[in-house]
Amino acid sequence: MRTRPRRGDRRNAVPRGFTIAEVLVAILITSIVAGVIYGSYMGGLRIIYSAQKDIERTEMARLVLDRIAADLSCAFLRAHKDYLVFVGTESSSSEHPSASLTFTCARHTRSERDAPECSLSQVSYSLDPGDHGELFILRREDPNLSDDPFSGGETHPIGEGVSGLKFEYQGGEGSATSWDSRESTSLPTAVRVTVECQTQEEGGGEEGEEAVRYTTFSTDVAIPLGGSWEEAEETPGGQPTPPGRAPLAQPTPNPK
Repeated sequence: MRTRPRRGDRRNAVPRGFTIAEVLVAILITSIVAGVIYGSYMGGLRIIYSAQKDIERTEMARLVLDRIAADLSCAFLRAHKDYLVFVGTESSSSEHPSASLTFTCARHTRSERDAPECSLSQVSYSLDPGDHGELFILRREDPNLSDDPFSGGETHPIGEGVSGLKFEYQGGEGSATSWDSRESTSLPTAVRVTVECQTQEEGGGEEGEEAVRYTTFSTDVAIPLGGSWEEAEETPGGQPTPPGRAPLAQPTPNPK
């Protein structure tokens, strides 16, 4: 004999589903939570990406400055030698510093043991645009000294993503942004090298464009042979003594 379930007996009640309002509220809460998590995740990725770009840019600038400083510390000049020069110029046509420097370096190592190359080399640094509008620092080296110290040799890029290159020369009359040893017959006592790098970052620009951030790196390089050769002391053999160095000792004949 069947018995009807009593009214109010929940054990035998028919289960009911969620209402549309409850489903919409659940979806809304899930969307808000997912949006907060996604925003935090993307923010963390942007911070990591920006930090990696900063590390790469700093490492590149350090390597470039170390290379330029190593060459400048071995700058060499001798009077009345037209192919031995130290010439630095600065261009004022751009809003960012754009300088070039050509000098004779005494740190060249021969590519081969018996290669017909001099221990001196003509080195140049300049700023030049790449194929896609990016700027590069170019290094030119010519181990075969020629009458034209501003051409020849091989040129290689040593830094990319650079927006500016500047040299400041310290001499007897103070600081200058250009130098020409053909007029002063001297080397600067020190050179400040400044490299300006640019980094494009997402956001911060107009209408979602990438923002460009500029960072400068500098180093001061002392030149051991810096100074005027005209003021250098004459050795007994008639050769000028490099500034800051004692005259070379001359051999004394042995009495017979």
